[in-house]
Amino acid sequence: MELNYDFEMQSIFPKAVWLVPECKELLDGQKIAHNLKGNYVAAFVDPATAVALWRETADFRSSFIKSDWSTLPYEGEADAGKANFLIPKLMEFHAKGASGNYGADAVRYAVWELFAFTKKLTMGEVLDANGKPTCSDLTRQRMGNARPASKFDANKAVMAMVSNPRNHPARETTTMQASPAKPTEADPGLFGRVARVFGRKTN
Repeated sequence: MELNYDFEMQSIFPKAVWLVPECKELLDGQKIAHNLKGNYVAAFVDPATAVALWRETADFRSSFIKSDWSTLPYEGEADAGKANFLIPKLMEFHAKGASGNYGADAVRYAVWELFAFTKKLTMGEVLDANGKPTCSDLTRQRMGNARPASKFDANKAVMAMVSNPRNHPARETTTMQASPAKPTEADPGLFGRVARVFGRKTN
């Protein structure tokens, strides 16, 4: 049986963060909206396909990541772990900006650094000491239960990507601005404990 190479577009910042007024104000100020093209990466819908991809070499997976393809399966907005990690951070940035502890440049850098790090989490790039991706409990369970029926076939994956435009949900095509240069007043080492906050590794 062949793998299923259907895919959907996975959000980096989930919709839940825009439901918190402080987070929405902060993100609106940085021109980051949930439906912008830059807030999405492609992800295979079948966790077995993602598991098969993880059985390939790191260089092989890297080629997908460089094309904005996640190595983790699509989970949509189903898991609350990412929002639970992001909302306190965004509220902290909002409060520091409102109090004057962060200048405009520091706020901008902090938001975009958080976005860049969350994208790496979404792509499966943040690994533990065993080389396993840091991910949500939902994704870890789905991948742990998956049993790929065949080896990952890059040619078939590419053909599926090209021939299935129905898997691209309608959304604005405007891309987001590039991450700004780091200002001196931004906090260093912001995400040193993220693996304990966001989720656990896959099996």
